[in-house]
Amino acid sequence: MSGTTPRQDDETAERTDGAGAAAGARQHHLPTAATAALGVLLLAEVVLLCGGLLSLWPILLALVAPGTDVAATVRWSPLGLGGWALTADVAMLLAVILCSALGSFVHAATSFATYVGNRRLYASWLWWYLLRAGIGVALALLVYLLLRGGLFAGSSGAGATNPYGFSGIAGLCGLFSKQATDKLREICDTILSTKGDGDRDRRDKLAAVQNAVVRNTAVQNRDPDPAGP
Repeated sequence: MSGTTPRQDDETAERTDGAGAAAGARQHHLPTAATAALGVLLLAEVVLLCGGLLSLWPILLALVAPGTDVAATVRWSPLGLGGWALTADVAMLLAVILCSALGSFVHAATSFATYVGNRRLYASWLWWYLLRAGIGVALALLVYLLLRGGLFAGSSGAGATNPYGFSGIAGLCGLFSKQATDKLREICDTILSTKGDGDRDRRDKLAAVQNAVVRNTAVQNRDPDPAGP
């Protein structure tokens, strides 16, 4: 049988709720104007990404088509702005960047809509939304370089690659950046695994050297033997 009364339980619950409310009050909600600006920014991001990917994709497919010269270039004008001469490798990198940013947008937009709907969007998370696309792009580029270097070493340029596969992997890296980072950590632990603890071994060697120095100093500073000549 419990040693507390219902009234005491109610008082305890009120204190807990009050502490939670006070902790929530210490976090500042993102102002309405800033929330609207962030939402517009996310909408503009997806429009630009989709427009850029739609204009780049036919060029990428033409450059990686079988029989295409590796040094061939095609001019690309994203959304009618400027004009760049793209090779197959550069076009593939751009596709990876755009697809990974698109995956990052899905993650950021889903989180944004959830927290705004629950009225729990705090100002401290603003930089998370602003840096989300950059994190996804950087991670996707690293994964792409690892895949190209490990699976396609010695291939004749980007013509031997599959733009659909790499673009899909890039999008998943942007969408699931935490899981991709964990997988890269597992790969690094496997490839760069060592025997023993390097930091502990270095500390042990340093301690051994210090002990030897102390012993040599003690021997040098020892008084002469009184029974000697």
